[in-house]
Amino acid sequence: MRGNKNNMKLSYNEGTGIGCSSLEKDLVLCEKAGFDYIEIHAALLLDYVRLHPVKELKDFFAKSRLKPHAINALFTYPELFDPKNTGKALENDRAMLAYFLSCCQIAKEIGDHYFIIVNPMLSDSGSLYVPHGINTVDYPYSREQVTDFSVRILRTLSPVAAQYEVNLCWEPVCGRGCSVRTLEHAWEIVKETGCSNVGLAVDSVNLHLNGKLNDFSAIRKVPVDKIFIAHINNCDDRPVDELGPADRRFVDSGEIDLNNYLSNLKAAGFKGPVSIETLRPEYYTWPAEKVVAEAYRTTKELVDKYR
Repeated sequence: MRGNKNNMKLSYNEGTGIGCSSLEKDLVLCEKAGFDYIEIHAALLLDYVRLHPVKELKDFFAKSRLKPHAINALFTYPELFDPKNTGKALENDRAMLAYFLSCCQIAKEIGDHYFIIVNPMLSDSGSLYVPHGINTVDYPYSREQVTDFSVRILRTLSPVAAQYEVNLCWEPVCGRGCSVRTLEHAWEIVKETGCSNVGLAVDSVNLHLNGKLNDFSAIRKVPVDKIFIAHINNCDDRPVDELGPADRRFVDSGEIDLNNYLSNLKAAGFKGPVSIETLRPEYYTWPAEKVVAEAYRTTKELVDKYR
């Protein structure tokens, strides 16, 4: 493992270069760059196991200083795992559970102990697995309804994950069209589950979507052992209703006060991983080597001030 054990570790989220790379390539590039961890994109993981035995991935991590940390992600929706589901809704439940189980089985084999679970949000894509949140319409459920179906979803996934020694990272996306608009609400949901393997994933852009407050002090109200991972990123200066995944960028520029974000993580006692996650199509036009190298250089330069 790289660095002092008390320092924040650095991780690479594969969404950053998903349009120009693969898991095979990212493993080599992330190890070369100096990342401590890799946050594996589930789609790239499943692409990998179509062509390689899982043992190859397990052997890589056994020999490498780079380690897996989390699989990203399972996108939820209000009807997921509702006991009343029939027909197409029940088929969707089965598909999501099969996807989740497949990833958890691989996670146990390779020593990956976390899975990102994203709160429900309005979708403009029609994709079951990778919806895209929209910010121009209010989420049509009350806070109490959101809490109820979120707790149900997490309580359904928790014992399944526990069989594979996997923890669930509940990630709030706080835009207008999203169900969990604040970190406080996300933490309330995690507490209500009563599940020891359920915690939080915090993300600077996702929290910033809550009115562009640039105040991350709520992080210090969550027990540090319940913050399982912190995503870091910046974004373009755009009206909040227009901000989307394509506006995410590396941490060396943008409108988010990342010093506020990191200082609150440090004050909370968080040690990492801090995982760079951008979903910017511009970066997909670059060679993967450049994406990973720039992701490491810019993230390390910032995070080094806080470790």
